[in-house]
Amino acid sequence: MQPIKTTFVGTKWRIKSLILAIGLISTSAMAENLEGDWRTVAQISEEGNLPIVIHLEEENGKWIGTLDNPSQREKGLELSMLEIQDNSITFEVKDLRIKYKGTYSTAVDLVFGSIGQKNATPMNFSRTSESAKNKPNNRPQTPQGPFPYSIEEVSFNDPTTGNVISGTLTKPESNIKATAVLISGSGPQDRDETLFGHKPFAIIADHLTRQGYAVFRYDDRGIGGSSGDFRAATSEDFASDTSAAVDYLNSRKDLPKGRVGLIGHSEGGMIAPMVASSRDDIAFSILLAGPGVKIPELIVDQWYRDRKFKGLPEESLKRLSQLDKEIFEKIGQLGVKESINGEIDKLLYESVKLEGTKEEYLDDQVEQLKKEYSTLWFRYFLKFNPESYLKQIKSPLLALNGSLDFQVDAKMNLSNIQSVLSSAGHKDFKTIELEKMNHLFQSAQNGSFSEYAEIEESFSPIALNTMSSWLNERF
Repeated sequence: MQPIKTTFVGTKWRIKSLILAIGLISTSAMAENLEGDWRTVAQISEEGNLPIVIHLEEENGKWIGTLDNPSQREKGLELSMLEIQDNSITFEVKDLRIKYKGTYSTAVDLVFGSIGQKNATPMNFSRTSESAKNKPNNRPQTPQGPFPYSIEEVSFNDPTTGNVISGTLTKPESNIKATAVLISGSGPQDRDETLFGHKPFAIIADHLTRQGYAVFRYDDRGIGGSSGDFRAATSEDFASDTSAAVDYLNSRKDLPKGRVGLIGHSEGGMIAPMVASSRDDIAFSILLAGPGVKIPELIVDQWYRDRKFKGLPEESLKRLSQLDKEIFEKIGQLGVKESINGEIDKLLYESVKLEGTKEEYLDDQVEQLKKEYSTLWFRYFLKFNPESYLKQIKSPLLALNGSLDFQVDAKMNLSNIQSVLSSAGHKDFKTIELEKMNHLFQSAQNGSFSEYAEIEESFSPIALNTMSSWLNERF
């Protein structure tokens, strides 16, 4: 039996990965919710997309599990090791040489995890129905060659950190209008921003390069071909990586100097303004579901709408939102390395209990949240205010959001971006709410997280054409 050889690196399994890009970890994510059938798609270089299904069941306090590999007609492969505790899952399948570690989020009913340790390969599971278990995940938009442009694998050193940044540069054969740097969302992402077989950055790069633009997309630090420690980094560090990419592209004689712009998705949509506000050589910025309000306000709104979608009573919703505000306000007052104190502890216990966590799980869940809220990334992220960066940007800016975005509410965030830029006297900006699109800019029915894996469309052609039309008016 041949081992599964995955070649993609996508997203993520910590709270870092669940804010903005996917959602937020719920305060009630416990082991009991993991029982059932879970499906993912591994992209295999020789075989295309390979569906994998795991079956998890708890019997008398003990977890048992099996794995199906439908495309190779393998069913009921034993999980040679399976550990489930709180919201964490670890398993091994010796026959396939798989070692998996992940985290379950009730907020999105997804399991985020990875295979391996060094330069880990992410593998994320969504709950599946009986009819969907053996269904292949078609991703018809993923670009297929031959291509009418050049493709170059690029690696360079960031002089500030010494890290290697690796990515893919696509270039028109002639008459390059400008160059775009694609900036990924939260969590460890590969250059294609891969998620459930979707490769939105590969699709954006293909579309824009066919329109006459060079596009550079790169692996996050510590992922794929890029070096560095992702877990020790903050958004400020990721902005440094993006700035290094701009310097590198401006140094190339085959690209138009001074015409490098930024396209950031989700957290990348907050990193783009950070870079654009600190340099005078950024040609344009496109924010795809980028935050336009202070982060605590964004998180509270995310959680309120997610809990309402799940049917929590209005009285509980109001109290939970108030608790969220108090918790984040008090954490925001702490130093970067200062421990969470007893007062915050008390608020966390009330919040976790109000969300329905069983009494025997309360201590473990509060401790888990305290760990996540104490990471360098989260402490920096929580204090982030996009307004201070947006008002300093002088170059053309386009902000897009989907009307069904559950993570970054279109109306709230776009209206504030509009207000900030107008007050700052910005001369060339546009905000657009795209109807019936979710956070990933897929054409969606309701914007729920479960749709991400099931929808075949990876990135709406309408969103692609909106970006290229806006760029073509300026270059």
